[in-house]
Amino acid sequence: MSSQPGSMTDWDLVHRWEWFRRESWRQGFRTKIHGQGGGPARAFATMAHELDAKVLLDASCGLGRRTIYLAEKGVTILGSDISGVAVNHARELARDENAPVTFFRSAWNELPKNMPHHFDGILVTGLNLEPSWDHLGVALVGLYHALHSGGFLMFVGATEGEPPTGPADRVAADWNSQPPESVEWFVREGKITCSLVKLRYKAADYIDDRLLYVSEENGDARLESTTIRRPFYWTWSHWRDVTRMAGFCNLETRTFPGFGIDGGDLQINVAWKGKKNESASAEETVDAEKHQAAYVD
Repeated sequence: MSSQPGSMTDWDLVHRWEWFRRESWRQGFRTKIHGQGGGPARAFATMAHELDAKVLLDASCGLGRRTIYLAEKGVTILGSDISGVAVNHARELARDENAPVTFFRSAWNELPKNMPHHFDGILVTGLNLEPSWDHLGVALVGLYHALHSGGFLMFVGATEGEPPTGPADRVAADWNSQPPESVEWFVREGKITCSLVKLRYKAADYIDDRLLYVSEENGDARLESTTIRRPFYWTWSHWRDVTRMAGFCNLETRTFPGFGIDGGDLQINVAWKGKKNESASAEETVDAEKHQAAYVD
């Protein structure tokens, strides 16, 4: 299994070819993937230091680049990913970079049984790719149970105060920002060549990115493909409701001035397991347990 439950994406395929072209990103990857301002990784490290968080998790670590960056920022962090291919290469990259990071394979909903211990903070990207309310809820329940009481979950998604545009408007804005077809890269390594061609398809409330990997070795051509579906229907109110139903007692949008990829402000969501420095009320605990059982069942 190489996808989160409900996902249509073969992440093993994506990470296998991303690792194949590693010479194109290996040098300077710390800067390239975080942009001018440092992005979510810098915000996560900043919060961890502010809260004196002891052990953290990058729960969508991919090839480990962000996790290694965070470890070098002075935090104790582990990395997890649903893709076994990604985890194996992340371990290899960490060894090559002399980074003391442990990686393990797990889907978000399976973290409570797969993780070595609980965490003070978790960073996750890709929650907004979950296709349905139930898939989103089950993922958040797993992340909730992976945290210590009082821990925090940082994730990318619609933020508080965003203009209340509908899915059609958000789809149109994204669709107009990129061409419908593009060649993303071409790489030759030894006797193997590979090109990534991206084809985009638009629906009423989502965009599909169809990834075509066209490779050739010793004259034999091969085509492999997968699709990343990007929903545009999740709003702040959805995040507020589903995090509370999963057990989180507070959700807020935090602003980090200058942390954006382009050097502007970064806004990112933070959900708390138990209110900040407080335990959940009895009413909140009962409500959370009820909805967790509903998701799991």
